Amino acid sequence: METPDHIAVLRGSGAVLADAARGHLDRPVPACPDWTVADLVRHVGVTHHFWRSIVTGEAAGPRDHAAPRPPDGDALLTWYREGLAETVRILADADPAEPRWTWAPRKDVAFIRRRVAQETLVHAWDAQDSRGGPEDLPSGAAADGIDEFLEVILPLGGAPRGAPGEERTTLRLRAVDTGDVWTVGRGAGAWRVRRSVSEGGWTVSPDPSPDTVAVEGFASDLLLVLWRRADTFPTRVAGDREAFARFLEEAETA
Repeated sequence: METPDHIAVLRGSGAVLADAARGHLDRPVPACPDWTVADLVRHVGVTHHFWRSIVTGEAAGPRDHAAPRPPDGDALLTWYREGLAETVRILADADPAEPRWTWAPRKDVAFIRRRVAQETLVHAWDAQDSRGGPEDLPSGAAADGIDEFLEVILPLGGAPRGAPGEERTTLRLRAVDTGDVWTVGRGAGAWRVRRSVSEGGWTVSPDPSPDTVAVEGFASDLLLVLWRRADTFPTRVAGDREAFARFLEEAETA
């Protein structure tokens, strides 16, 4: 798959988040219970600060990070925008192959670029959603987010649960708007996820076994469904719908 420009995704999504938050800091965020938009801005701003501290070497890991104390009121967005610009600059100037601490098996700046871009992308949608009528995520960035969710986030939830009889559960996701985007599923805009109870994990790869359930939709809708930001109504589900529901429940623990 051609890697998206994560720096461009970060810059664009970060600006979308700030624009959506302006004048609406006290509104609730539907996807994040008990959070206001101000809480969302603080969270993303502190997250940016953490990762740029890791990239610069100021912090070697979470224990070394001195989290900032964001200001309140209108000064919060100024603080956030300034931090966003600094994060973009630092991540853009860093060597993607440079080793750095991460919470994932992959430990380099390239992983951090992707993670910061994807977190900002989804939270920018959250900020828009707090105002109603959020825009669809860009298809290329959303497809990259699906890749990251299945390859990186999903395994963090631990081993699949269930009986050995569910061993051959196979889920196929297909984005209908990604053209010839080549993904970890080894198909054009398609992902095949095999749930293995006995092996205690998930496999994202070509799989000759029949699909237990097939799900199709725009890449934006698929990513938002995976992150439980949306119901499955924008997607087409064929096969065992209960198997897809179980998959989403297990994915939510990631």
